[in-house]
Amino acid sequence: MVTSRLNGSPSIVAARAIRHQDGSFLGLVIVPLRLEYFAHLFDSLKLGPEGAFSIRRLDDHSLVFVAPAMPVKFNEHPGKDFPMVDVLAAGSRFGVLAFPSAVDGVPRIVAYRVLERYPFYVMAGVAESDVLSNWRQRVWAGSLVSLLLLSGLALLLFWLFRAQEREVLALADLHKSKDQLKTAQRIAQLGSWELDLASRRVVCSEELQQIFEFEPFLPERSYDDFVALVHPEDRDAVNREYREAMRKRSLLMVRHRLLMPDGRVKYLLETGEAHYGEDGRVLRIVGTSQDVTGQHQMESRMQLLASAFHYSGEAILITDGDNKIVTVNPAFTKLTGYEPEEVIGSNPRILSAGRTTQEEYKEMWLTIGERGFWQGEIWDRRKDGAIYPKWMTVSVIRNEDGSIGNHIAHFTDVSSERAAEAQLQHMAHHDVLTGLLNRLSLKGRLDQALAAARREGTKVALLFIDLDRFKVINDTLGHHIGDKLLIEVADRLRDSVRDSDVVARLGGDEFVIMLSGMEHSGSAAIIAEKLVRNIGDPYVIEGYDLYTTPSIGVALFPTDGEDGETLMKNADAAMYHAKAAGRNNFQFFDARMNDAALERLKIEHSLRQALARDEFCVHYQPILDMQTGKVVSLEALVRWQHPEMGMVPPGNFIGIAEETGLIQPIGEWVFWTACRQLAEFNETGLRGLKMGINISALQLRNGNLPILARGAIEAFGLAPETLIFEITESVAMNQPDETVRILDLLHDMGVELAIDDFGTGYSSLSYLRMFPIKHLKLDRSFVMEIGEDQDSAAICDATIGLAHSLGLKLVAEGVETEAQRDYLKSKGCDFVQGYLFSRPVPADQVLAFIRQTNSAN
Repeated sequence: MVTSRLNGSPSIVAARAIRHQDGSFLGLVIVPLRLEYFAHLFDSLKLGPEGAFSIRRLDDHSLVFVAPAMPVKFNEHPGKDFPMVDVLAAGSRFGVLAFPSAVDGVPRIVAYRVLERYPFYVMAGVAESDVLSNWRQRVWAGSLVSLLLLSGLALLLFWLFRAQEREVLALADLHKSKDQLKTAQRIAQLGSWELDLASRRVVCSEELQQIFEFEPFLPERSYDDFVALVHPEDRDAVNREYREAMRKRSLLMVRHRLLMPDGRVKYLLETGEAHYGEDGRVLRIVGTSQDVTGQHQMESRMQLLASAFHYSGEAILITDGDNKIVTVNPAFTKLTGYEPEEVIGSNPRILSAGRTTQEEYKEMWLTIGERGFWQGEIWDRRKDGAIYPKWMTVSVIRNEDGSIGNHIAHFTDVSSERAAEAQLQHMAHHDVLTGLLNRLSLKGRLDQALAAARREGTKVALLFIDLDRFKVINDTLGHHIGDKLLIEVADRLRDSVRDSDVVARLGGDEFVIMLSGMEHSGSAAIIAEKLVRNIGDPYVIEGYDLYTTPSIGVALFPTDGEDGETLMKNADAAMYHAKAAGRNNFQFFDARMNDAALERLKIEHSLRQALARDEFCVHYQPILDMQTGKVVSLEALVRWQHPEMGMVPPGNFIGIAEETGLIQPIGEWVFWTACRQLAEFNETGLRGLKMGINISALQLRNGNLPILARGAIEAFGLAPETLIFEITESVAMNQPDETVRILDLLHDMGVELAIDDFGTGYSSLSYLRMFPIKHLKLDRSFVMEIGEDQDSAAICDATIGLAHSLGLKLVAEGVETEAQRDYLKSKGCDFVQGYLFSRPVPADQVLAFIRQTNSAN
């Protein structure tokens, strides 16, 4: 340290020599540092009252500067006991030592540091007394602060305890709220969710996953998992509602279905709102989803009930507990004529017609009170005053306390039902076609009449009526013509008897008349004769002049039977006797008629066994050509050789066979037998001989006749044109279109066809032209009266002319006299058959007749 000569201030001087590159001394650079700078530095260090700052030389440890100022010698070595000598000599560059100061002897804690590139080191010391004093101050201050801190900590701990207590309570409340929310969501079937649009992830509640039936529970799921369960038919609508809500920034509310994996359908109500970012884009949507399946089902049921109430065909009214009308449905208005506002608030008694008695009403209300239900029929009055019966059902709806809350009544007008019942009652006792009493009613009336006759000693006559030849009319002209004929016959029967007499139709063309209160049998004869006359008069129906006559059987009580069943049986037997007597007459019952009825039953029974017993045979009647006199064909006719009754005439069993359906197997047997015989005739040399076979209505309608014919032709090697199928006029005209179809099939096969008994039915010439027939056979009834009855001769002439005009050959049946033969020949008749030439005979006899006749001609 030196004192500046310029300003007299103490300074530290640093000097450095300046040398040439060759090492020669060129000069010296001296830099003085005023000690005032280091004094300011000491003041800034805050080393305490006893603190000291010094600078010493590094080489001799002499003091260069000290602060605060002390009476010391500068630039002198401190002595060998100075501790820094050894420390620095050991190479330490910085550190801390504790030693008494060499200047003032004050113990200090000294920090030292050697200055880089300068031959000095710096020491800064803090006196131990200052440190302890400061420590004491700090202890007191720390104690005070600690006390304050402890107090504050206590307060803080108390506050934290209270805060934690509040937090625990809040957490408990939160858990409770969560549990309550979870319970509420479960009860309401309401789940909450938050959809992040960027990640398409959904944070969802447990209840939401319960609704969607996701397992296991995950707090977060993909949005696609939820979309997958939305019903395919609802997905577009749901997406549209989401987009629309985000576009309008409105509340989202959409109802849609879920389609579960097992096929069940759930209904969901979703509500939500979108949250937007600063740029206006939707960040997320927060909402709830509620399972409203039960609500939907309830709404559907309620809607169904409301629809059932509104659209019910039955009138419905509902009253309150005081029986005041609270509502009605449209069917009520339609039925009664009252608008709802006209009856609401009124008692239903305003509808009463006054026909239902007070006792009936009292019983109705008693039943409603006891059972809560009543149904029955009462009479009401419409708004327009019309009275009608209605069938009403009343049910009770009770409140929770058991009191009556409402009555529900629904009712219908049963006027039509009552009319229908009356109609059914009428139909049950009357014939539907003619309106006459039926068999059931006849039995009841007959039993009553017989009981009265027993009491009063009078007679009862039972007339059994059957129409002659009605089947021919019905089959020829059709059932609708037959029905109209039956109606007119019924009218004539009613007009022919008293109002007190009973006229009934048993079915078909059978009628019964019961005459009661008769004194003698002559009265029955007068009525029967009147019936024969009235029914036999002509009928004009749809342009047809029709004729039918009655065959009437009469049985009297008590002589012919004591009960209704016996009288009916005996009257029926008498009717058959009238038919056997030539028809168009009446016959009184006698005991012999029972024998005839029993005979008929015996024939029917034997007929059913005749085929199996091989009791039938075929006889053949020749048909001769009028020009050549030769036999050109045969007619096969069935005969019945009964083991007890002998040869049974065809008239005694053919009709029974037709009625019982046995004509089908009998006809087929005759067909095959005749075809076999024709084949045998051919083998004997009778080539070209034709065989006529009668075909019944049942065979024609069976449909297999063409198949049968083809089978016989192939089986026996017959020429188709040698077979002639004969059908009666009435059979041909029954279902003529079907007849044409079948006959065309036979004609195409080459089989010849003939109309038998021509003139006895009701032929239509238009159909006659359509039939592929080759022969007309004039009925024997006309031939028998040639020469005796001009009308019959005229019919023969007309029939021959008709046949020839149609290109047909005419065969006259039943020729028995030479006069008949000559007349027919003169009129151009083509063929004849009859007893004049030959009766129907067995095959061997007809073969001999053919050979004899043909060889002679």
